Amino acid sequence: MKDKEKNSSSTEEHDALTPWQKEHLLYLESQGIDPKIAEEPETEILLDKTLDSFEEEALDASNEKDEGNSQSTIDKPFSFSDHLPNFKAYRDKKLRKRLLILVVIFLVPLLGSLYYISPLSKVSAVVVAENPLTPKEALIESSQIVKNERLWPQFFARQRIATAIEKANPRVKKATITLQQWNQLHLHVEEYSESAYLVKGNDYLPILENGTILQEPQKEVTKGRVIVENFTDETLILETLKQYKELPKEIQDAISQITYAPSKNNEELLTIFMNDGNQVIVGISKLADHMKYYLQVAKEMSEKGVIDMEVGIYSYPYPSNETEKEENTESSESF
Repeated sequence: MKDKEKNSSSTEEHDALTPWQKEHLLYLESQGIDPKIAEEPETEILLDKTLDSFEEEALDASNEKDEGNSQSTIDKPFSFSDHLPNFKAYRDKKLRKRLLILVVIFLVPLLGSLYYISPLSKVSAVVVAENPLTPKEALIESSQIVKNERLWPQFFARQRIATAIEKANPRVKKATITLQQWNQLHLHVEEYSESAYLVKGNDYLPILENGTILQEPQKEVTKGRVIVENFTDETLILETLKQYKELPKEIQDAISQITYAPSKNNEELLTIFMNDGNQVIVGISKLADHMKYYLQVAKEMSEKGVIDMEVGIYSYPYPSNETEKEENTESSESF
């Protein structure tokens, strides 16, 4: 009877155990530990603590599983990179940066060497970009640019080359050099315009806007350019052209030729031949101020003659043939 009561009581106690306690009892039995020891107070307390800790670990594992982890923290080995998600990206970025530096260090010298030995590193052509009046051959020759020689030393010396072109060619006002199509040097020139022509024998020499007289004889002149004569000083030419440009367009068109005719009392005296047949005597410094009255004075003249603007402004007709003969006779008798 007592055994039956013990068996029934043990059965009831076994049934009262939680599933985790039952599993623990089975574990003790599998390890050869007598489950009866659990009846002792200290062992029971230890068993409860063990079961409680086991339940807590199981609960933690269950929570981690619910959060989407594929494995529990007990089975999964610890990884620093998993706890720092940005570490992998940072590490990859640093590796790519170092790799890029290595590639650049080795690739740049290689490309530089290939470029140095290639035709692209040499001047393939020298081209005059526009169609200037200065011969293209003269521009290229004065530039001293050498084809099939190193490109960059010549390109970096472009300011010196431009200065050489300007000095060697009087027409050139400004020269610039640009790089085109990888290895071609293009010459761009801005030229002085022709303002007048200087009479020299039966030819005409162009005079540039800066007063330079070009030694390029021409048989014909460009329409709209004034003709000057007897000038040798470029300073006087410049001053005359400056005064001429200040005149109204209709008076400029009425002038045929300007002759430098200094006297003892006036070294800047000019004789201006007009298209209508009149002559004007005026000083260079007074050309713009006095010549603006020419059209008014010319209308008041009854015949062709001379308009003297050296001091005041007055006119008189050309001397007749008889007057010229009398003057010539008087001059011969005086001798």
